Amino acid sequence: MAADDKPNMVDHARRRVFRTADLPPEQRNAAWNEIAAPFFDHVVPLVDKTMDGEIECDLLGDWATCRICFNPHSYARREPHHAEAAFDHYFIQLYVRGSLHGECAGRGVYVRPGDILILDVRESSVLRTSSGEIITLIIPHATIDRLPADLHGQVLRHELPSTRRLAAQFESLQARLAEVAGGDGIDPLQSTILDALRAAIDESIGQRVEPGSSGVLGEQPTETRPEPAGGRAPGRSDPAPLRAVHDILLDWARRGD
Repeated sequence: MAADDKPNMVDHARRRVFRTADLPPEQRNAAWNEIAAPFFDHVVPLVDKTMDGEIECDLLGDWATCRICFNPHSYARREPHHAEAAFDHYFIQLYVRGSLHGECAGRGVYVRPGDILILDVRESSVLRTSSGEIITLIIPHATIDRLPADLHGQVLRHELPSTRRLAAQFESLQARLAEVAGGDGIDPLQSTILDALRAAIDESIGQRVEPGSSGVLGEQPTETRPEPAGGRAPGRSDPAPLRAVHDILLDWARRGD
């Protein structure tokens, strides 16, 4: 298939959803790891022998949005990427169902339903998650680094009003994908989400909110935020790496036909 003939990830009439159930069991772990490989070194199921779940993904300009359902697993990025690496992005992850714990470059994290986790895919992390469902926004560094902060491993707690408003934006985006994807509504939608994200980060850093459950790993620090390194100027990012990941996802989806 020629490059120009590949399905467009915002063409909802031809949109595909990757499901492990559509593949033979012996291919499921390989498929999940290939899709995750640009971001994480490995994904390992914790209870079952194979990964079980589905991934739904769309491009929104130079962003991507994914809804992911999964069984318990661990995933890790052992070594940080250089800033020049192809993927210079944040994952902003709303936990609709399930929980997560682990560490992000030495910062202990614990995430519960309704919390939002921020991951810098250039940095190291070792994480374990229960079965669950998340909505992930993949956003370029250049978009968000205008807010000076060490965001890797930052958890926005659902107890805070600004986090709940941001979560509502995530849910609204999922409901409106067919309406906004590929259209004129992307820029104002991105601006609205970024405003909500900045407000949630500011409130979370200003108010230390401890999880209610016991045995929680260390919470993120709340000291004065440093200026981001490298002096990256704000701007748009090349969406080609995200398109490449989506092509991998589509390829595995087609194998299930």
